[in-house]
Amino acid sequence: MNQCPQCNSQRIVGGWLGTDRAPAMFRPAGLRSFTVTQDGGARLATADASACLDCGLVWGDIPTKKLREFIEKHCRSSDSVSATQCLKCSSNRIARGKIIGDHRPAFLPVVFEPAGRRAFTFTLGGPRLTGEALACLDCGLAWNPTSPEKLRKYIQRYCDKTSDNEVAFEGCEPSSGWKERWIGGIGVALIPIVYGVYCLYTGHAYVLGRRHGFVDLQGWAAVVVAIAWIALGAFLHFEYFWGRHPRLRSRRGRLKAAVMVVFIGGWVYACFRHFF
Repeated sequence: MNQCPQCNSQRIVGGWLGTDRAPAMFRPAGLRSFTVTQDGGARLATADASACLDCGLVWGDIPTKKLREFIEKHCRSSDSVSATQCLKCSSNRIARGKIIGDHRPAFLPVVFEPAGRRAFTFTLGGPRLTGEALACLDCGLAWNPTSPEKLRKYIQRYCDKTSDNEVAFEGCEPSSGWKERWIGGIGVALIPIVYGVYCLYTGHAYVLGRRHGFVDLQGWAAVVVAIAWIALGAFLHFEYFWGRHPRLRSRRGRLKAAVMVVFIGGWVYACFRHFF
């Protein structure tokens, strides 16, 4: 859906409700006290969700059959049915409830995590959803509001510009991602590189053995392992430094693939020589 169903804005960003792997869950209102249910709600079809930067509406989709079956079996219908109209299909068969993520306690609201979040950012998650959630029993649309201003600021501060969130960067300069470039692309990348150079200098490389702890490899096997460690550091450098450099970004793909082949090939060779 490329248009907000509430305000018809086309400034839409993609993201996830819950995590990018596990979809969140819609818990209808009116859940009976003595009912037995494993999930406590109807899980969204996928973790993928969309958010409007103008009105703050966040929405995803729920399998309608599972939602209706859950409400009929586990909920008091008088508490879950509302006359509010669905924003997508104009249906009046609406269920109220909460959207809950598996990684958060049930009493906390789930967050909307935008696409493109950087690896080395320090944040507890995306903007929280506010108010109660609604879900349509006919088309499966589930929606919940969040603050559009907080959403824009969060994306501009913690996310890289991608095709899913580029509208959030209109009128501002996207962050250069200096933390990722220097912490990940230089600081972390230097650790395996320095160790690989040390192994080349001493002629010894240590790997974890099956019975006797660390095993000291020498000769050609040590050289191969040392080169593999250096290749790992190069991969981190290409991923986090080149990947966030405007002129180097387009060249990193083949270089990353090449050094990863060296890294994997080196360890396969070393394991084959040592254990076989």
